[in-house]
Amino acid sequence: MAANPKFEEEVMSQNVVTRSIPEELVLPQNYGGPSDGSDVGKGDPQADQRAIQLKLARSRVGTDRAERFVNDPNQNWSINGGRGPGHSLVPSLNDEQLEDHIARGLGTQGIFTVIEPVDLDLYRSFLSAPLQMPERPLVGATLLDMNSGNPINRFQEGRFTVKCLCPDGLESWLVVSTPVPFNLQCREGVIWGWPKYVADQISFSREENSARAEVLYFGEERYSLDFTAGPVKDEAALKALGRVEGGNTVSWYWIQGGAVLCRQGRGPGFQNGRTAPRILDWQAGQVKVHVRPSDPWAGLIPEDSVTDGYYSKFIGGGGGDSVMTKLATVGGGSVTKVGSNASIRVPEFD
Repeated sequence: MAANPKFEEEVMSQNVVTRSIPEELVLPQNYGGPSDGSDVGKGDPQADQRAIQLKLARSRVGTDRAERFVNDPNQNWSINGGRGPGHSLVPSLNDEQLEDHIARGLGTQGIFTVIEPVDLDLYRSFLSAPLQMPERPLVGATLLDMNSGNPINRFQEGRFTVKCLCPDGLESWLVVSTPVPFNLQCREGVIWGWPKYVADQISFSREENSARAEVLYFGEERYSLDFTAGPVKDEAALKALGRVEGGNTVSWYWIQGGAVLCRQGRGPGFQNGRTAPRILDWQAGQVKVHVRPSDPWAGLIPEDSVTDGYYSKFIGGGGGDSVMTKLATVGGGSVTKVGSNASIRVPEFD
């Protein structure tokens, strides 16, 4: 077989240029908007590659904005990633666009339930100061199949949360564990303060009167939710839960030498204004929740807990302001003696 000098030259070269983001997408103002997947998978490899590159560029811009915000001690709020009110990161859809998205199968589906905690001391151990116990402690267990119908942006995300009282007097949901299927979503989540990890496999299946979501980690079932349709104690109360945490979550963002507690969602003095999601499917029933017994948070709920819950599929209408609110900063430049408690700085709110 004849040698290929050109191939050998390329292999042996010590010079290489690997481009993740095309030059025209490097600057934030040129990164483009989110793809709804309508231009993907039609036999054009260049179009598919561009959609992936847009996704990477969008992720980088979003995480950079979050990092700048949490590291700036002079900012207490970030609205629309620093763009300000009225500049939504997700454009509003008109009725025609929304119907087109629904016809193409776009939307998000999930299984949702809340559970009374069985170990309040363990529950309290997850609430680092200045977070406190809420009036009614609750554990939220959900798993979402995000952006179904969109081959570029679709991914699954588990959410195991506990309700907490924040220092500004509002109740929110603290994220305790969040499995995702890809490194990109994991990196984004960790930068945003969510305890995300990459699972081996996440599956979501839906039948007429049932649904199952399963997370495998090192070949073991680490987290799963099984939904079976049936009568519930209070259907109106379940519907009022919406998506349980409904975007109202808090998490600790790491900064050099400390951490910043932030809420994602509505903050004092700000109205979200987002178009209410269109509910495409909703069923009440019972949800069996399994958490790997060796996980530190497993003792928060009964083993293989069964509670009233629901399956839902919905699609957002976009629009509205996205708000991040700083609630407290621990460390991050404060000098404390070894062994002493870190100082906690709580911002002033107008």
